[in-house]
Amino acid sequence: MWRAHTAGRSPWWFGSDNTGRFNLSTPHGTCYLATDITTALRERFGPALVAQGLISATAAAETLVSHLNPPKERQLADTTHAQAVRFGLTRELFTIAADGYELTRRWAAALHAAGAAGIRYQSRFTSTARANAFALFDTAGQHDWPNDPAPIPGTQACAAADLTVLALPTRRQVRIIRPPGGD
Repeated sequence: MWRAHTAGRSPWWFGSDNTGRFNLSTPHGTCYLATDITTALRERFGPALVAQGLISATAAAETLVSHLNPPKERQLADTTHAQAVRFGLTRELFTIAADGYELTRRWAAALHAAGAAGIRYQSRFTSTARANAFALFDTAGQHDWPNDPAPIPGTQACAAADLTVLALPTRRQVRIIRPPGGD
């Protein structure tokens, strides 16, 4: 499993706020991983990457991509299984935007309550039609689980994933022109 995360911080962070698709409420949390480096980066940069088509040099430089293995085997709910539809689950779960995360978090809470230790799903930020991401459930906050001894620097990982990294222009490099009739 791969995780793109902030340099200088543990990749094993289990979030419990309302910003993550499958975040559980405290005292539980969720850690997001991917099957490949590209998906890990797309999960990290998500909406900004989709909107701009590139990653800022600053964001790439502040990122590491770690290759990780959870310390124990886990039973995950496979939301991409053909039979998942029998429980009312549709592909909407993977594509719904952040303003609909209340629904996805309810699914996560229900699956967690049913005994799932996480979710296997399709990343919203890729176009593949297969499971390529994982949301692991555990106690909220940082875990001191085994880390990657040689994580890949974000800029290097972006290049390997064929994602465009671009330095944003400074004020000296840009001339701002007011629109006609503007104040």
